[in-house]
Amino acid sequence: MKVELFLSPVCPHCPAARKVFFAVADRRTGDSFEEVNTYTEAGIERGMSLQVMAVPTVAVDGVIQIVGWPFDEADLEKAIAGSV
Repeated sequence: MKVELFLSPVCPHCPAARKVFFAVADRRTGDSFEEVNTYTEAGIERGMSLQVMAVPTVAVDGVIQIVGWPFDEADLEKAIAGSV
């Protein structure tokens, strides 16, 4: 399973979202967790391919599951489980 966190260096909520994201990633070693910086060309292209319109956004296997802040570890676990 591939879990992506779309973030921006100017987003005030992204550092907290990143902390939650990697706390879950540390427990789910069998899954792929990746940050996507929407201020890079590759990040813009990836975000556009999924129609990401806000940050932070979490996509699981290419499907947007969470948009915006706040969310906690339980919310993220639920989003991942719902994508199976």
